[in-house]
Amino acid sequence: MDDSIILPITSYLQSFNGESLSLISFVIAVIAMLAMFRLFGLVGLYVYCSSATITANIQVLKLMNFESLSDPVALGTATFSTIFLCNDIITEHYGKEAAKKCIWLSFITQVVITITMVIAVGFKPLEGDVCHDAMSTLFLPAPRLLIASLAAFVVSQLFNINIFAFLSNYFKEKMLWLRSNVALMVSELIDNIIFSSLAWVILSPTPVSNSTLIYTYILGTYLLRVVFALFSTPIIYWSYYFKPEAE
Repeated sequence: MDDSIILPITSYLQSFNGESLSLISFVIAVIAMLAMFRLFGLVGLYVYCSSATITANIQVLKLMNFESLSDPVALGTATFSTIFLCNDIITEHYGKEAAKKCIWLSFITQVVITITMVIAVGFKPLEGDVCHDAMSTLFLPAPRLLIASLAAFVVSQLFNINIFAFLSNYFKEKMLWLRSNVALMVSELIDNIIFSSLAWVILSPTPVSNSTLIYTYILGTYLLRVVFALFSTPIIYWSYYFKPEAE
């Protein structure tokens, strides 16, 4: 029964190009984030950010093709973009310190998940256990990808909330559209630079060329992130309508 439901859905989704499917992923993630904000307030945003961080770090293991790029790139751009958006919403409504707690909570959650899954994979598999190899692939990523991802996450997220908070003070909490776009675009470029440089050059046993690093891995997916940042502008305004009345 599962195959009769899930497989047709995935087969249908595979008919979409990478850009369209990324946009669909972004919209669904935003709906989930705003719903959790409405139902659970700040705690809901913390839970969303932690779960999105885990999801994005699994998605990044899969390569995908964009029609606008010649080389395949790692999946996860849409999900990563909502994490930046989530922290901006936290900073806007609850302040910079609350957003910092979210960053470190998400970071620790990813580390704990990795450690516990390494132990789980360490159990000797039973004969014919097809799940063992699948779990190994998903939860035992190359150390360089894990290091690059965690380093890029912490640095870029801290830049994001600090830039947003600085602009909030400078503009006296006005110009929300400008504060949001500047913080998102700058911090997401930092994230792309750190992750791509570490994962595909500095820590990679087979470094890519400088042109591939810059034009495919850094600037290629960054253009998509800019689009998501622009889409994020009305979402931050809408967040005021989703904030629980009791808070």
